[in-house]
Amino acid sequence: MPLPPALVKRPAADPVRISGFPTSATVPVLGACFGEFLRRVVPSHTAYAVARGVCDDVTAVLRAELYPKNDGDVGSDHLIAGAVGKRTAVAPITEADVLYLLPPKLTAQKAGDALKIVWAVLKNRFDGVTIAETGVLVPRGTVWVRVMPCREHNGAYLVPGVPTLTRATGWSITNPIAEAATLRLSDSLYGGRPRLLMTALKAWRNHAQVPVASFALELLAQEFYSGSPRPYELERALVDFWAWARVRPRGAIKPPGGQTEIEVGEEWHGKAKAAYWRATLADYHLKSGKVTEAAAEWRQVLGPSFPVPGA
Repeated sequence: MPLPPALVKRPAADPVRISGFPTSATVPVLGACFGEFLRRVVPSHTAYAVARGVCDDVTAVLRAELYPKNDGDVGSDHLIAGAVGKRTAVAPITEADVLYLLPPKLTAQKAGDALKIVWAVLKNRFDGVTIAETGVLVPRGTVWVRVMPCREHNGAYLVPGVPTLTRATGWSITNPIAEAATLRLSDSLYGGRPRLLMTALKAWRNHAQVPVASFALELLAQEFYSGSPRPYELERALVDFWAWARVRPRGAIKPPGGQTEIEVGEEWHGKAKAAYWRATLADYHLKSGKVTEAAAEWRQVLGPSFPVPGA
């Protein structure tokens, strides 16, 4: 059973557009530092191509075993999803998500059984294959391929999720087409700023070990911009996002086109508060003409990829 044509013949996701920044961080302005930072943390077209390419061997093994008589489109059985599929990853790319559509004869009633089917096929061809709660992990060099067996469900897809009292079978609902379309619309309305904000927030998450899911940050960034009257400059967007996050009503957030909510939690608010005050201190330095000191504060927030003039 192939994936729908809209999913197979989807247009390529838009890359992050790094524009409006000076090209060299040697220019003593903070905008140049942010520009250099983005050029370091936004994966290149080649990096995305490599991340997608490492999935080919994995899907080919699954296809040969699960669709032995398939003579149609070799890409109709899977979809590159997640940050690589939407081009919202942070360099270096370490994980690529693949939704793999199980054939009707192997459509398992429980997500755990579907994971075991995929694991049983892949463990004989690749070393180090393991089962996680939401996918089968396959090490491919520096990139882990996470294979999520899926089933069609009312125009969306069921993928393995964490079992709950209301979802004992472990399936959760996702709609990658709606997610990509919503992200593209948000980007077009705000001049590409939402993707820049997502990239910076993910770099902050990785550096500061912020206890919030990467996907949750994407959704929060879009929610933040949905109430924004204008595109923000990146440094102002970050400060205002952290201020907004501190007063945002607590609770889960629902992805576009999906029915399974993503838990956001409250543990990360302390990190957001600390980042807000560091960014405020950076702004104070900047108003005093101390660009280097301001950049040093931003480096404490966003990590070593953020350049400091003269360092």
